Amino acid sequence: MKSTIRIAATETASLNSTAFFPPPPPPQLMTEREVCAWLNTSKRNLFCWRKAGLIPYLKIGRAVRFKRDEVEKALATRIHISDQP
Repeated sequence: MKSTIRIAATETASLNSTAFFPPPPPPQLMTEREVCAWLNTSKRNLFCWRKAGLIPYLKIGRAVRFKRDEVEKALATRIHISDQP
């Protein structure tokens, strides 16, 4: 009886292993220079957008980093397409 329970517990544990559910990839952190090149903007504009709260950022010591997926989401919510020519 105890060995049956141990085997069932082992099988259940193996089903929950990372082989079936790999961990998500870490978020891509970008430097200010990379974000400026990606968005085709100046470092000054990026600084103003950051201070205005338009783009989320991380401070790691003195370094400023941006998560690409969060920047994409922030920009997607702020894009307005006009119907007028």
